[in-house]
Amino acid sequence: MSQASSSPQSPPRWEINPPAPEDYINAIGYSRLIAQLLYNRKVQPEQVAGFVDPAQFPTQSPFVLPGVTEAVARIRKAIDSEEIIGVYGDFDVDGVTSTAVLMEAMTIMGARTIAHIPDRFTDSHGLKASGVKSLQERGASLVITCDCGISDLAEAEKSVALGIDLLITDHHVPLATLPHAVAVVNAKRTDSTYAFREFAGVGIAYKLMQALFLDDPRALQIEPLLELVALGTVADMVSLTGENRQFVQKGLKFLNETKRPGVLALMKTSSLTQGLITSGDISWSLGPRINAAGRLDHANTSLRLLMTDSEEEATSLAAELDATNTERQKLTSETYASVKEHLSDEPDAPLFVAADEDYPEGVIGLVAGRISKEYYRPTVVITTGDDLCRGSSRSIPEFDMVTALDECADLLVSFGGHPLAAGFSLQKKDIPELKARLTELARKRLAGVNLSPRLRIDVEVSLKDLGGDTFQRMQDLAPFGQHNPQPCFVSRGVEVVECRSFRNHERWMNLKLRQDGVVWEAVDFRTLRCPEDVPKLIDVAYILRIHRWNGNETLQAYVQDFAPSTV
Repeated sequence: MSQASSSPQSPPRWEINPPAPEDYINAIGYSRLIAQLLYNRKVQPEQVAGFVDPAQFPTQSPFVLPGVTEAVARIRKAIDSEEIIGVYGDFDVDGVTSTAVLMEAMTIMGARTIAHIPDRFTDSHGLKASGVKSLQERGASLVITCDCGISDLAEAEKSVALGIDLLITDHHVPLATLPHAVAVVNAKRTDSTYAFREFAGVGIAYKLMQALFLDDPRALQIEPLLELVALGTVADMVSLTGENRQFVQKGLKFLNETKRPGVLALMKTSSLTQGLITSGDISWSLGPRINAAGRLDHANTSLRLLMTDSEEEATSLAAELDATNTERQKLTSETYASVKEHLSDEPDAPLFVAADEDYPEGVIGLVAGRISKEYYRPTVVITTGDDLCRGSSRSIPEFDMVTALDECADLLVSFGGHPLAAGFSLQKKDIPELKARLTELARKRLAGVNLSPRLRIDVEVSLKDLGGDTFQRMQDLAPFGQHNPQPCFVSRGVEVVECRSFRNHERWMNLKLRQDGVVWEAVDFRTLRCPEDVPKLIDVAYILRIHRWNGNETLQAYVQDFAPSTV
């Protein structure tokens, strides 16, 4: 396929993985197609058993994680002394599920716990001494952070100065100096010898609870909390490799058998069927609804939903989150359109920065992610205030956003996050200088990089290659998510037998595809083209999904892109 321009209206650049070597295929013991998928995911032959069956993935004692020994000792002391333990979370799915995991697990141990979830609009991300003080005023003498705190050095110092014992659990990238605390639990610490490092915040929280319950007869009671670990891990878009696969696989089992009223109510509101929940349902249905409260209102609503024992309250809270999520979708679409218009004057910039007082803070990260993916550019979206402004960024693998922000730290009030997703705050007067510096860093580091949208394709196949039990065999690679995407295929010379628009959306299409006598049903929600734009013979890139309707199941091709056939 020809190279695409940087315009998001242009088709993406197709990148098809090279074929797996014969010795690799022979060593795997799977079909050529499944072996190719494993090869594309960089799974070595000796790692296949632990990848296909995450229960076989070798894990280490949680006490190998730095800070766990000290943290467990302090928590046990607090429980024995009947101290009140404050849990300081965050307002996204990861932070809320982390909070629930810590509170529910420690309660099994007999702990007295209270929670504090910061307000996005008054507190922003990260640890704040004011929040710690509020926990102290409610009686807490020990405060445990989850999904935050690792880069909040000044706020940690202020918190400790209050006379609070502070334990920090986090998964974000540490700075050169660790915050002042009784213990700092983070797999990404430079002194960490733990083999797996890519946990979500809820994964770190659960590992700490594993350590707390080690050799305790009640240890099995915390395993159902893996349903919350799965929710937070998938929604936070961390790598679904290594130990995360084990967490999510087990967590999905508990999720599909859950008796938790809030989760059941959210499934019903999302039109999902218990017993059939996948990682994709977390990404597209459950996660966004849990996230919605923290984006537009307060995440306490989501925490209450996850922890309530009342079916009536759960139903009410799920309906509230669903309505909030609908509003979030509307604001995201409006802000996305506004940001695109803002960027229209500089389509060839190596990095995009858009700032405006009308951008709702709760959706700027979503908009930055959408723009970054569409244009294949690092993207920064800032909501401006009279003085303090807050920004959210999404990046591409070739540009580490946290490192870039660190090089601009003198301009920032605070910052933190991951190489591909980071947030920050700064004074309004410093926005032009930040844009200039980030743009220059991007110009240097992305020199020679093809900055056109791309579509990564696993393998070229014919439609008949995917018949029989092939789809079921592919499910051995589930759960799918970050760094383990749904397999994407390309088939060439495919005949379009039928093509029509959806009744309620003229740029969504139903198609019937045929190749060598094999016919597939397909849908296209991505290319936003009309039936008259579809040639009779196409090369088509697609993933496969089960479509469920009125009790019936059909396997459909979900079109990712297409072009006039080259064969």
